Amino acid sequence: MAGSGAPGLAPDYAPGRAFPLDASLHHGKLRIVVSPERTVIGVDIGGTKTAAALLRGQLPQAVSGTPAARETPEILDRFTVLTDASSPRACLDGIVACIADLEHGSGRVEGIGVGVASLVDFAAGHVVESVNLPLVDVPLRDLLQRRFGVPVVIDNDANAAAMGEHAFGAGAGAREMLMLTLGTGVGGGIICGGRPYRGFSGAAAELGHIIIDVNGPKCPANCPNYGCLEVYLAGPAMAAAAAVAAAAQPASALGRALAAGEHVDGRLLTRLGQEGDAGAVAVLARLGEYLGAGLVTLVNIFNPEVIVIGGGAAAAGELLLGPARGVLQARGARPARDQVRVVPAALGPDAGFIGAAALALMELFPDDAHRSS
Repeated sequence: MAGSGAPGLAPDYAPGRAFPLDASLHHGKLRIVVSPERTVIGVDIGGTKTAAALLRGQLPQAVSGTPAARETPEILDRFTVLTDASSPRACLDGIVACIADLEHGSGRVEGIGVGVASLVDFAAGHVVESVNLPLVDVPLRDLLQRRFGVPVVIDNDANAAAMGEHAFGAGAGAREMLMLTLGTGVGGGIICGGRPYRGFSGAAAELGHIIIDVNGPKCPANCPNYGCLEVYLAGPAMAAAAAVAAAAQPASALGRALAAGEHVDGRLLTRLGQEGDAGAVAVLARLGEYLGAGLVTLVNIFNPEVIVIGGGAAAAGELLLGPARGVLQARGARPARDQVRVVPAALGPDAGFIGAAALALMELFPDDAHRSS
């Protein structure tokens, strides 16, 4: 950690062998390759939980253009802990413990990929700033490399998820892909020309902060704007919309749930919508229209082949995506609006650490790969 915290952290996290800082990174070049199988640890660090898995897998062949043709890495073991956000020290201790539980006794871990819910300086391997984690200016890559003695790569969690979906999931075969992750916040990932796009300093793809309404509500994240997409589609926003609808319509299923003391949130909203409750369906449709407004901007700018929608809030499926596609068709520019596919993520609850494993396979072992004929 830079500044006053770093001197106190480094000794405790330095028992292993250090790797050169620039020795293993492939700097965002996502090759279309066939590669040897590798054993890696993928780590997904969120504000609520940290999930890690020991995985064995390889990058897919270039000709494998569908999710079904791309075999996801084999999960050999997994470990999940609640993220301790009480202090930087406690948070880092929890991350290390999660990895160590998998690394202990395996004798074969070749690299570690980490997706973290933070702004990340990819080239430096630093966590720059976090909303739900007590990590600011933390040299996380260096700390983990010294602790575990293997090469490590870190990136924003949404970028990692996008890489996972591009390599093994709903975006397989696409050269131009976007991903939105709808969770506690709204994250994004960009695949451009078959490679992850990170921008000048690694801070690109904050797609949740495109502005839908300049006079809208204040963004709840570390963002100076008003009316960002995140204001309308993040988990807390969905919960707030459900609560407003419940209070306005006490006879509805949402209203009855509120009166019965149930926790009215996005999960309840999604469940009632899937059960056919008209009030819940209407709320989800309105949220889907906000999503569609964001998609219009993204499609007009990037002209992607596919946009993958993931994260917990995306569990509403077509109740959210159907209205979003309708807005995109009505307001998007041709021909991009007619060419893009808007699809749900395919990797499910394991997407975080599978994406982190894909990040490790793509970035840490470029010299293993050979181009397919």
